[in-house]
Amino acid sequence: MLWTVMPLESVMEGSDTFSPTYAELSWKTAALLVEPLGLGRARVIRIISSNPEDYLNPQIQPGSIIPLKNNQPDLS
Repeated sequence: MLWTVMPLESVMEGSDTFSPTYAELSWKTAALLVEPLGLGRARVIRIISSNPEDYLNPQIQPGSIIPLKNNQPDLS
């Protein structure tokens, strides 16, 4: 809840223009949707896999930070 005397249009101005950059990549056996963080790291947003074991892997759970390999493209 936001309590302010400012008009809603002023408070929310520019909030609809933010769009995070996501990329899809292969990491070990799973395809992942990630958000690049820079410095060779990315945050896992979504697991895209038909292998149930990938969903049980704690290293690639959504929200986890994973290192990008040297052969991965620079996503930033």
